[in-house]
Amino acid sequence: MSAGVRRPLVAALLLALAAPGARAEGPVLRAEVDATKIGVEDQVQLTLTLEGGGGAELPLPPLENLRAVAGPFTSSQMSWVNGVTSQTRSATWVLQPRAVGKARVGAVTVDVEGGKRTSAPIEIEVVKGSLGPPPQAQRRGRPDPFADPFGDPFGGLAPGRARRGPEPKVKIRALADRTKLHVGEPLVVEFVIDTQASVSDLQLVEAPQFPGFWSEDLEKRDGPPNGEAVTADGESYRRFPLLRKLLFPTRSGTLTIPAATFRLGFPRESLFDPPRPPAERSSEPLSVAVAPLPAGAAAVGTFRAEASVDRPQVPLGEAVTLRFVVTGIGNLKWVEAAPELALAGAKVYPPQSKSEFSATARGLEGSRTWEWVVVPQTAGALEIPALALDYFDPKSGALARAESQPLRIEAAATAAGSAPAPARPDAAAPGLRADLEPPPTRLFETPAAVGTALALAALGHALLAWRPRALSRGPARDLRGQLERAARGGSTREELAGLVERALHERFGDLAAIEETPLVRDARALLADVQFLRYAPQLGDYSEKVRELAARAAALLRRSA
Repeated sequence: MSAGVRRPLVAALLLALAAPGARAEGPVLRAEVDATKIGVEDQVQLTLTLEGGGGAELPLPPLENLRAVAGPFTSSQMSWVNGVTSQTRSATWVLQPRAVGKARVGAVTVDVEGGKRTSAPIEIEVVKGSLGPPPQAQRRGRPDPFADPFGDPFGGLAPGRARRGPEPKVKIRALADRTKLHVGEPLVVEFVIDTQASVSDLQLVEAPQFPGFWSEDLEKRDGPPNGEAVTADGESYRRFPLLRKLLFPTRSGTLTIPAATFRLGFPRESLFDPPRPPAERSSEPLSVAVAPLPAGAAAVGTFRAEASVDRPQVPLGEAVTLRFVVTGIGNLKWVEAAPELALAGAKVYPPQSKSEFSATARGLEGSRTWEWVVVPQTAGALEIPALALDYFDPKSGALARAESQPLRIEAAATAAGSAPAPARPDAAAPGLRADLEPPPTRLFETPAAVGTALALAALGHALLAWRPRALSRGPARDLRGQLERAARGGSTREELAGLVERALHERFGDLAAIEETPLVRDARALLADVQFLRYAPQLGDYSEKVRELAARAAALLRRSA
């Protein structure tokens, strides 16, 4: 048993023997602090003690201009006098002033057996700065409330037992798996605590910062429950992992990871020892040397690539989805730009991309996928060249390339032996004019025929004058209503594309052939967005975009009415 445990216990036993006729009195509740004048940078210990009263809870008293930074640290003591048992319980907190001025520990009431007990309030003066040594040393010249007033009867037998050994050391360290690397190369940094003491609480005061790095979280490394034994700076410690980060330098030069600060709490060494105030420990700044990448490297790591199409044969004018996938380990998550793709004889829509990555100690493992919509515009074979990603391989220290195989698409003509260009969605239906034209007749061979021709011309002029109003009241109004319903949701992108293309054709005819006006320019932009939506790869939910384009189309028809 240590001296800190034995001495108060010995004092209690001697007091009991000195007063054999003593009789247990009613419960007593008192609050005490170890200093009533402190600096704003100091801390003060508050102890609430209940003598008797059973197992009542001891709450933190109300505080003014003070805050609790540690605790409660609780202890209890049982005594037996002339067959009567009594219990003394205490709770201790470490308090920190908030500002210079008056501070106060308020009264607190505790329910005990047979009634209530209330502690007296305590006034504390808080001044600037610090009053010097910690409160434990400030009590020099005053009696130690934890000391045995009768002395240690066993001190002469073992003079060295009451002396404590050296203060145990606790250190926070930042450990890196390397100190030299290239831009974009993964770096694992782990924060650990090396300790020679028990730590009861751990909180971040200043979170780690990583200027000049892209950071990803890593799962904390599993270790033995009691930590692993290590030797650092010639001393023995138990090491516990705190957190790990996967970092990627974003620029070359010497990059420094600043210190991270943690607040540590310590348990009592025994039931009757005063609590140790919390302490703060910081890691040392960590510097790494980062070399630039060679020109032409889009990524860093090890990768492979492959390309595919959803179908190798397609009718002329229909779409094919081209997929390019790069898989590997490195910083591929950075790479946004897709390989350049331009195909003669085909319309290529801008690609969509998606990624799937998980952070590991080797880097980001996973894949990035790009998908293009390709619409052949001429019949026959369409050659898709190899797609590639140039990257820097840290293992070889040289540039490397991940490249797919070339692909081939067959576009079938719409009629045997012919290869007509695909019809544009904004063009009029082919052949209508020829279908409506009657066979040639000799209308002007007689006067009656001349009169008939003049009457037909007048009727045609009247029809031309009536057509815009009829369109606005008839088919155009119906299409506008359908578009307004689509704007409220429920339409697919294919349904919307057909509806918008039909509405624009009814209102404007061939958009490519008419003179440009602000209204026509808006209609052409709308048509381009609708065509892109129709052929966009299935990489997400397009319902919001469908509603947006339907609303734009309905508004355009209202403007043109």
